[in-house]
Amino acid sequence: MRSGNIEQFKHLSKFDSLKRFNSSMEQWYIDIHKQKLLTKSELIALKRLVRFSANVFGVCNAKIGTLVSATHNNNVGISRSTFKRMLLKVQAMNLITIHHTFNNGKQGHSVYVFNCYPSTKECNLNSVQESVEPLQQKQIEPAKTINLSKTNNILIDTYKDNVIPNVPVEFQNLAKCYYSPKQVLELWKCVKHSTQHYNDFAEQYVDYDSSVNKVELAINSFKQMIVNIKLGYTIKRSIFSYYYGIIQKKLDAQFKDWNLCFE
Repeated sequence: MRSGNIEQFKHLSKFDSLKRFNSSMEQWYIDIHKQKLLTKSELIALKRLVRFSANVFGVCNAKIGTLVSATHNNNVGISRSTFKRMLLKVQAMNLITIHHTFNNGKQGHSVYVFNCYPSTKECNLNSVQESVEPLQQKQIEPAKTINLSKTNNILIDTYKDNVIPNVPVEFQNLAKCYYSPKQVLELWKCVKHSTQHYNDFAEQYVDYDSSVNKVELAINSFKQMIVNIKLGYTIKRSIFSYYYGIIQKKLDAQFKDWNLCFE
């Protein structure tokens, strides 16, 4: 995709009016607040990106420096690293898709495209999404909340010998007590996706080994999710988004010193 004016990217918009874009964002904000998926500073970054996406509904091609500078009103603003962390998180939520542009063989500005909230029908269904240089991530498919009292009746013969490929045995042995193999595989994708973003970010900005013990993180997060469900916590969207939120909080706690390094 070649660099260009914002009008060049109108075809990427998922919305046919500003009202519908704002309506979709209100639903995303509800999830973000309830599950505490973003910090206060990251939420400021997201809202600034939303404001810059009003001209072409849900599409922005402003540079990160421009977006960051726009938050510095009355000496209150965010850093470039905070904005990048926000991008990593909202990409993982599938709230935003990022397209990279090129000019004379060199990478140019990025184009941020907001996606519809999963349950809304407000999107412009006739819009055509161009898939040039897409974000390299696997989308998490939503699923209905599972009634724990009935999960033992789920057939788990989807895979040979009940072994789920590419999922650590320690995690799948625990998770299969509650969910089907297909769901366990999706839960593990949540772990892989979350840790990959943090490790990639750390490699660029932190001069020490910041790798995450995925199995330990997966098991601890899963146990917490099950306890929360048994205590009566409500899952609004899906077990996957809820599980991802728990993982995200644990990662944020592990890397809580990052803000001191970047701000």
